[in-house]
Amino acid sequence: MAGQDNLHIVRELFAAWNAHDMEGFVKRLDPKTVWESDAFPAPFSGHDGARQFLKLYVTAFPDLHLDIEQTLAADPYVVVRWRFTGPHLGVLAEVPPTGRRVGLHGCSVIEIKSAKAGHVWVYFDNAHLLRQIGVLPAP
Repeated sequence: MAGQDNLHIVRELFAAWNAHDMEGFVKRLDPKTVWESDAFPAPFSGHDGARQFLKLYVTAFPDLHLDIEQTLAADPYVVVRWRFTGPHLGVLAEVPPTGRRVGLHGCSVIEIKSAKAGHVWVYFDNAHLLRQIGVLPAP
């Protein structure tokens, strides 16, 4: 049953993200949550770091949406394959808005601790994102 409970927690987390519900997002996180990715300059830690993480993306992509394409639960982890879509309408790490639409796939591995998202590893092709908003040239 833990696997199903963990899937439910992750679906709620993604729903809060899609609603841009900062407090709904944070309440599903362990107070010591850590979000890390090779695409981030440094991991985001704790509830304040999670707020910073969400704000960064909803500022740059105010219409962003994450579609869950596939999940796999292996207690205490949930692996989520997702698709990110939305136009680049705000500043992203000093890149001014371009208005270009982004669509990319990614994957998150989420460790569930005490019914909350603890450690999260986020994987996506940052170069693909930067090519879509016009920062990097097309391949």
